[in-house]
Amino acid sequence: MRISGVGGHVQNIGYKSSRRSEDKSGKSEIRDQYIHADILTSPTYEKATIKKKCPDSSIDIINFNTESILKQKRETVESIFVNNEEYLKKDLPRVDYSRCCSIKANKNRIILNNMSYYGYQDRSGLKHVFSCANNRLEQPYSDLISGRQNNKSYQICKFWNMLSRDGTYIGLYYSQEEQKQLLNDAGITKGFFSVEIGENKQEYFFSNGNAGVTVRQFEYDATYDMFVKRGTALFNKYEVGSVFKIGGKEYVLNEQRKLDIPYGEDIFDIEFPKMSTVD
Repeated sequence: MRISGVGGHVQNIGYKSSRRSEDKSGKSEIRDQYIHADILTSPTYEKATIKKKCPDSSIDIINFNTESILKQKRETVESIFVNNEEYLKKDLPRVDYSRCCSIKANKNRIILNNMSYYGYQDRSGLKHVFSCANNRLEQPYSDLISGRQNNKSYQICKFWNMLSRDGTYIGLYYSQEEQKQLLNDAGITKGFFSVEIGENKQEYFFSNGNAGVTVRQFEYDATYDMFVKRGTALFNKYEVGSVFKIGGKEYVLNEQRKLDIPYGEDIFDIEFPKMSTVD
């Protein structure tokens, strides 16, 4: 392989081993003989010029087309290439908070779109900026490679990403108070809500009961069906007329040992009456 010093190009040139020949005077000489080879040339790029200021348009490419940049190997230890311009990672600017949409619910629905920025100001006043791409909420890649990683930002992203996919085990990572705070800050109220990030969407019930803060809607529906329609062996030891408190409201056990509960009540926030000793 020969490396040409012109324009920073790299060329693969095939050579045959040195060959000895004689000129007319009988003197021998050694020369390199070029031959065609099957070696393919590596892709080359025009030499980039390092730019000090990275415009918003290039920052957006870094944050929303990260996979493409990585696949094309347009990143080095210290710099990143965008549209044939080279930018030092340490000089990459923050995404301005004014460019961000708020993470706010509309009718108890959180919808975060790909190719968009989102912001969240925590209760200490710190502003967090996120990018949404490939159906995930993340810290902007431009922030990560410039050394502005933030653990709290990571935890907020993880919370919403889990809810958009499967929040069954979210209680293992976030306390009930942490969950309630993030939901309340996003404007989500008690009852049914949904979280949608790109193409990922899940529906939940925001509960104050002992089944967790975020209960999958299908789990709510199964429990509601058991209490109201099918009945449950759970009520067999209670006398007809026993009073149950659900969400602070009283409901009487009927003769079919079922409860007439309106759909949407917090059925996990339940207080059981004293159990009957009747067989």
